[in-house]
Amino acid sequence: MNRFFGRRDGSFFLVDEASAHHMVSVLRLVEGEEIEGVDDGVIYRCLIAKREPLTISIIGKKEASSESSLNLILGFSLLKGGHDELVLQKGTELGVYSFAPFISSRTIILLDDKGKKKREERFEKIIEGAASQSKRSVIPTLLPISSYNDLLSSNADIRLIAYEGEAGKSDTLDSYLVGAKKGQSVLILVGPEGGFSEEEVDKALKSGFSLLSLGRRILRAETASIFASSIVSLKGDSL
Repeated sequence: MNRFFGRRDGSFFLVDEASAHHMVSVLRLVEGEEIEGVDDGVIYRCLIAKREPLTISIIGKKEASSESSLNLILGFSLLKGGHDELVLQKGTELGVYSFAPFISSRTIILLDDKGKKKREERFEKIIEGAASQSKRSVIPTLLPISSYNDLLSSNADIRLIAYEGEAGKSDTLDSYLVGAKKGQSVLILVGPEGGFSEEEVDKALKSGFSLLSLGRRILRAETASIFASSIVSLKGDSL
């Protein structure tokens, strides 16, 4: 069953223009067809009452939630070749709570304010699409693209930085999550193609972050983000 995000208005469910076009012109949903509508984490059973103008009636509520018990904040560097979009898509499917894109000293993609805004708009569309496809109960939050240094002041119950220089040496993500409790937040920083500089790692440690090893092998930046998201997802679903 298709799922869309929008808002409840009495006994009706309202969606934006893009979603309405997708329902009518792409999916070609017909009158009487049932869909799921999500508003602020609440999932509604809905019915296409009319196609023109599109009218969606609410016929019930679903109690099930697909959200993780851990709130993962994934801080990732902008990546070339659209690989950061892959991080957003797969991270959303894996239950990431919010994304914090950043620019560090070795980030290849450099943007002015206009470029950042355009990229953020693109990111939001990717996240919403992935949230609908994976039947999330909420759309993950996208934080504004920031500098690496600004991100170091972010708060979370568990704060970790993945550093390839510690491959197979530092504690693994599993070990940091052993005592995790429902509702706790986990912030993980993953660097760009060239990784973090030693100076950046030192700044993170002085800001209260702990070093994280993602295994004995060196992973591509996008793989590291997806791998870390998978582990937190498994842990959060088990709580």
